Amino acid sequence: MRTRRTMTMLAAMLGMPLAALAGVAETSATAGSNGRGSGTAAATANYDGDGIALTRTDAHSGRLNVARGLSVGLDADGLSISNSYALAGRFGPAVGGTFNLHIGTDGKTSFSGGRVNASGDAERSVAVGGAIGESRGRSVTVAQASGATGGRGRVQAETRAEESRSVRAERGRGFVRAAGAIRAVVAGRR
Repeated sequence: MRTRRTMTMLAAMLGMPLAALAGVAETSATAGSNGRGSGTAAATANYDGDGIALTRTDAHSGRLNVARGLSVGLDADGLSISNSYALAGRFGPAVGGTFNLHIGTDGKTSFSGGRVNASGDAERSVAVGGAIGESRGRSVTVAQASGATGGRGRVQAETRAEESRSVRAERGRGFVRAAGAIRAVVAGRR
């Protein structure tokens, strides 16, 4: 009987249903190796929005299996950037990471990221991905990281998602909301 270890981490802050995404950049990457011959590598990149966009993917398999996805979009909601990579060689660990950033036109920022490391066995694979953006004033922030190994292996994965509110001025007062705390700033004094 063969044992397989798998771990998946997902961080998400969804302000809307995924079916109606707009102004969202997303990428994914996966790479794997069995310790013999060439392995696998695949990447995706997509931007769903009404602005301008750049998407790129690159995947190579052989002694070193490498996959990269990049998506950058700019529209009326702001700038969205998603980048994911995965590496798996014949020897050593398989690693992957994702970085996603959105800067809204109202100053609101969102971030998500994740990383994964699969090691300790000849068979190992990793998969990462993320999506970020804004639609109708609501944030979409997702990061995913997972890995798999043979019976003697170990997978470590972590993800993170954050959102910061915008700074807005009202009649000479500024209100800053950060990590759940509100601080009022009046005429440069705290």
